[in-house]
This record gives sequence, structure tokens and C-alpha cells, in this order.
Amino acid sequence: MKCCYCHCRLIHDLSIKELFWRVKKVPQLCSDCTALFQQIPEQGRCPRCTKQITEKSKICQDCFTWQNKFPDYDFVHQAFFVYDPAFQEWLNQYKFMGDIRLSGTFATYWKNLQKQHPEAIFCPVPLSNERLAERGFNQVSEMLVAAEVDYQMLVTRIHHSNPQAKKTRNERLASIQLFGIKVDPSGIKGKTIFVIDDVYTTGQTLFHVASCLLPHQPKKIRTYSLAR
Repeated sequence: MKCCYCHCRLIHDLSIKELFWRVKKVPQLCSDCTALFQQIPEQGRCPRCTKQITEKSKICQDCFTWQNKFPDYDFVHQAFFVYDPAFQEWLNQYKFMGDIRLSGTFATYWKNLQKQHPEAIFCPVPLSNERLAERGFNQVSEMLVAAEVDYQMLVTRIHHSNPQAKKTRNERLASIQLFGIKVDPSGIKGKTIFVIDDVYTTGQTLFHVASCLLPHQPKKIRTYSLAR
């Protein structure tokens, strides 16, 4: 087995199940590559969005803004890693240079999340047809495929726009609603839904997706991203 980032061979002791039943393991990182990515510490972060904060307030200013816009939405977002140069380099290679082999880099995180919440519907953020044709794959859904996590595209992108990375913060926050419901709304009612993205910056994308789902009475919506 090879590291799913640097592709160096991993030394791995096979379990009895792997020996006799050929259990397929999700992609794994070697120890050197694991050390590249900084996990968001438990202390000193916003309890709503995991943003690192130094203020004594309970939630960050971003979340105060969203709370005022969506007073009836008990939003909670979890990200795993700090959006630092090491993560940016990985994301550039995977998302923008199109190295789809990196889709499994963080597969264990998505797989573990599914094991902890088997009842949840995983909903990746969709791309527009134009962006999908340009990139060749949806970087979010491909991560779930690599982790062998089932998902449903509950929403569709109804407007094409410039990539979020090319927008200023104010442009992102001023974006119009880009998404619409793709499925029968009765399949949403009473369900726990996890909306999945690669990076949380302002939160606009994830709140747009959630606002499509909220009118259809899901039991709970939680959002996740690799980095914040």
C-alpha cells in the first residue's frame, strides 16, 4: 500500500480480516505527510465554525453575522485542518491542477464521520456544469467516493459564477443564491443532513446550500469541510 499523497510505500501489518477476506482499506497518509497538515486545536476556536479566535466572546464575528441572517438555523460547522500553506499546496495540486489521485488523502476522516453518524445523508456541494466540464471532476464528491462513503446530491447549482478563490470577501458575502433543490423534498423531511465542502472561508456557500434544505424540515443540518 502507498501513501495517498507522496505515493511512497507504507509499511503495514495486515490484520486477520485483511489476510483471509481481503478487506479493502481506505487510502492512508504516511507519517511524514500526516505531519504536514495542522489540525485545528480544540482550544481557542469558535464553537460554531471552528475558526481560531482570540476574543473572549463565545462565537466569532462571522457567526454573529450568520446568526442574525438565519435566526432559526442552529448551524454548527466542523473543519479538520488549518488552511495554511501546506494545505493550500495540497488543494492546488488536487483541485486546480486536477490530480484526482489525491481524492483519498483524507479519506479516513470522512469514513470515520460516516461510522459515527450512520444515519446521516452526506450531501457534497455541487459544481456548475461549466465548472465540472472545466475541472473534469467534483473535488468534494470524489473525496467521498475514495472514502467509500455513500452520498446524495440533494441540491443542484443553478447559477455559474467565478471560483470563490478569485472573489474578495465582500464579493463572496454578497453572492446571490446559487443552488436549488434537486430531489423530492419529502426525502429531506426528518433527515439528518451533512453538507460537505473542501474549504470554509466565509461560509456563504454552505449557508446557501443549507437555506435550500431548511424549508423542507430536515431533522438537523450540519456542515463539514477539510479546512477552515
